[in-house]
Amino acid sequence: MSGHHRAVDALARRLSGYVCEPGSPDYVRVMEIDNGRTRTPPAYVVRANSVADVALTLAFARELELPMTVRGGGHSAAGYCLNRGGVVLDLGLMKAVALDRDTQRLRVQMGAIWSDVYGYVARHATPLIPIGGGCLTVGLPGFLQGGGYSFVSRSYGLGSDNVTEIKLVDAAGRLRTLTADAPDQADRDLFWACRGGGGGNFGVAVEMTLQLHTPAAATVMGGELSYPLERAQEVIAAYDAWAKDVPQAMAAYGYVGRDPDPADPTRKLPTFRITPVFNGEYADGVDLLQPMLRLQPFNVSIYSMPLPTWEATIGKSTLVGDRQAYIRSGVIGEDGWRSDMIEAVQDAMGNAPSPDSFVVWTHGRGKVLHPDGDNHGPYPHRDKRYVFELKAIWTDPADTRTNVEWAVDFGEALSADFQGAYVNYIDPLQKDWAVAYYGDNLARLRAIKAAADPTGFFRFQQSVDSTFEPDLSRPLDLSPINRTLV
Repeated sequence: MSGHHRAVDALARRLSGYVCEPGSPDYVRVMEIDNGRTRTPPAYVVRANSVADVALTLAFARELELPMTVRGGGHSAAGYCLNRGGVVLDLGLMKAVALDRDTQRLRVQMGAIWSDVYGYVARHATPLIPIGGGCLTVGLPGFLQGGGYSFVSRSYGLGSDNVTEIKLVDAAGRLRTLTADAPDQADRDLFWACRGGGGGNFGVAVEMTLQLHTPAAATVMGGELSYPLERAQEVIAAYDAWAKDVPQAMAAYGYVGRDPDPADPTRKLPTFRITPVFNGEYADGVDLLQPMLRLQPFNVSIYSMPLPTWEATIGKSTLVGDRQAYIRSGVIGEDGWRSDMIEAVQDAMGNAPSPDSFVVWTHGRGKVLHPDGDNHGPYPHRDKRYVFELKAIWTDPADTRTNVEWAVDFGEALSADFQGAYVNYIDPLQKDWAVAYYGDNLARLRAIKAAADPTGFFRFQQSVDSTFEPDLSRPLDLSPINRTLV
């Protein structure tokens, strides 16, 4: 029996979870992340079912000198939760959730996805809400470690601002309890780093405690207002001026893509759409929308429903599934949407090689800009007005180069207007990515990383300590989008 086989058998005997090898149905399921373009095959998948399993898996990967990556919900924009030929530690069995009614805090294991959390809160903690993702199949660990915008972040801050404790297995296999006032300075540093410093960098988060909130009303007002893209100069400029001054209870996301024609749903129209979400009474939200309604959208839907129901209604629209995808991001500051930026979006979307590609942006500031307390993690883009995401989506792998080069050109056309990028939309072709993601906090993050993981065990192409830089000369080198490890 080879050394690898002996090590696998020894691991399997001690796990409360189990090992999956290529060909098994569970191995295939773990490989199915939300991007058909990235199906990077590891040698082993370990489905951990306890903290002890996590430590055993780290020791196993070290013994065999194999790289290891961690899969939470499987929504890594670049597929970095997988790797070729190494070990994938899958947390999907660890989904326990428990509520402390006195503190209104929720303790959640990190195999949970947002639908698990929303379902639990609806059953056990109504009317309280967590500050979570708008896509229900996203996992908690990556979302929260990268910052994490919610539809109500303008009311309550980022998801990471609402994390009060993290249980983390470090590179040495030790379980550490991270809080803002932990006795050990190193644990306080890690608590800071793990709330905006990006997933996969500092250890394996196995549990987090989330502060819940009582929303302003039993339901939110959620809606969609659609305008022809040919009116973008007029309507996006008006939206931008309106969104700058709305109360923080109102968030209004933007979208540019192709939407069904309400008169003929088989036909799709180039569309600019806003998605308003108001944390308050329905009628008050509708009143705030009046300036945008006066601009005569061609289609309007305005609903009153509990926030998790709205998240379930809207969240499916951004899923990639088995299609191919490549994601770019940028953050937009004080100047907002200037005329030349709107023109760049119109031009690029008019030339999109795939009708499935779209642009969406998150409405920032509000409580994101002014979080409670002074220990709110390293997320650097709190003062930015919007977080822009371009999702290039196509079906045929043969069309990859055409779509990726289009997306890179699109991003570069706006690069002078972007003031950084968002680590949760991690992009292997982002220039100067480490500064774009972490800004002035990069040096401190790298120091904390070196102290917590001195051998660089948690390493991938864009881990916080990586020196990788993409080459954007033409023909474009696509190899970075097809790998986890340099």
